[in-house]
Amino acid sequence: MINKKDIERIVNDFLGEGDKFLVEVSINHKNSINVLVDGDEGMPISECVKVSREIESRYDRDEEDYELRVSSPGLDRPFKLLRQYKKYVGKEIEVLAKDDEKKAGVLKSLTDKEIELEMSVGKKKKEKVFMTIPFDRILEAKPVISFKK
Repeated sequence: MINKKDIERIVNDFLGEGDKFLVEVSINHKNSINVLVDGDEGMPISECVKVSREIESRYDRDEEDYELRVSSPGLDRPFKLLRQYKKYVGKEIEVLAKDDEKKAGVLKSLTDKEIELEMSVGKKKKEKVFMTIPFDRILEAKPVISFKK
């Protein structure tokens, strides 16, 4: 069985200290390996291919049968790391808080303990309010997908 920690080490060593980073590794009982990688400026498919090839070069398929998928987190996937929040500063995100209340607004700033959202309120959404939400109150947060310019 392929070890999750080994895959994490391989990917982290390969990506180094640059602008690309490991988000998550999952391996199921059938040796299906899913690796999510991201970048501060996005993660092109060509970079996912490089990560995949690096992992494949470390394992002999004759000794260990596995399925490998390397991709970037989609826009519909919740953030897992503080670094993902950082890349969305100045952009709109949606937050589901532990009180089951959804908040959407522009991520203005963050620390290692909390985020600050700028939200539009009122009948015409012209009034701006700022809300600080501690990370321990956030169930999930993800980008808001908008097709407007």
